[in-house]
Order: sequence, then structure tokens, then C-alpha cells
Amino acid sequence: MTNINKNSIPEIERGIPLPSNRKSGWSLTVSKMSEGDSIVVKNYTELNKMRSALTRAGWGSSATELENQTFRVWKVKKRFHKAQLKKQ
Repeated sequence: MTNINKNSIPEIERGIPLPSNRKSGWSLTVSKMSEGDSIVVKNYTELNKMRSALTRAGWGSSATELENQTFRVWKVKKRFHKAQLKKQ
């Protein structure tokens, strides 16, 4: 068993509120969108970030490629796979 020096243990603080601005830009965008709303993103990387934010928030997405490698992404209801429906 390791001997722990009591002076090396960090002080525990309680009751410190979390900052209210903890949402990323993509998560904030998702929270402001209604079902069926869409946005245009600049590239494939932004498309993936937006789709990930939608998934984390419990939504689905649909996307289409536009001109100049930009994409339109819609906020839609999450679809369930048949296997997921059988488990419920």
C-alpha cells in the first residue's frame, strides 16, 4: 500500500457552478434549430461536425451536396433500425 502525503491531495471544492456557455458552436446551432430546419456548411469537415452535433442531441440528419463542395444539412427525427425497435 502506498503512503499518501496529506499535503499532496488537492482541495475539493463544492458548490462551484459550471459555466453556462459550455456548448460548442455546432451544438448551439442545433439547439436553436427546429425540426425540418437546414443550414449550409462550407465543406465536408463542417458537415461531419454538424451531423455529430445533431446525433449527440438525439436528432437525425439529412444532407445534400450543393455547388462548390458545400452541403445543406437538415435537422430531422432520428430513425431507428429494425433491430433497435425489437429491443424496446
